[in-house]
Amino acid sequence: MDILHTILVDLHSINRWIVLLFGLITLVSAGRGWLAKRAWQQSDQRYAKLFIIFLDIQLLLGLLLYFVFSPITTNGFEYVFGNPASRFFLLEHSITMLLAVIIAHVGSSRVKKAQSEEKFKRAFVFYGLSLLLILISIPWPFMPGYGRPWLF
Repeated sequence: MDILHTILVDLHSINRWIVLLFGLITLVSAGRGWLAKRAWQQSDQRYAKLFIIFLDIQLLLGLLLYFVFSPITTNGFEYVFGNPASRFFLLEHSITMLLAVIIAHVGSSRVKKAQSEEKFKRAFVFYGLSLLLILISIPWPFMPGYGRPWLF
């Protein structure tokens, strides 16, 4: 079970960079399109779709880590709330990341339904908010007690 946990954590860590890359590309594309007042193009939709796809993969990996390898299932609630790292991953990180995924999906739906001139604005707002929540919730290496390495 330890090897599976290590593999899932490593995949979750690697995929984080893919999510951030496509999130940033999507945000820049939306911002540039909004400012230039250009028409929504297939490439804009493709970037947004890739952001959502890799965000969903990240969610799946996170859910596997949460429900299969959670300290709650092995140590109980007392341990979790008494341990800042466990509390961060099981509550703060998980809830904020789930909210980021929901906002990205709502944004995707709102962008699809929008008129051409509104698509970039909606994409920028929803995907930007989602990306901001993701950036806030990543356990960066400089975070004391629960920071994770840059890659593995």
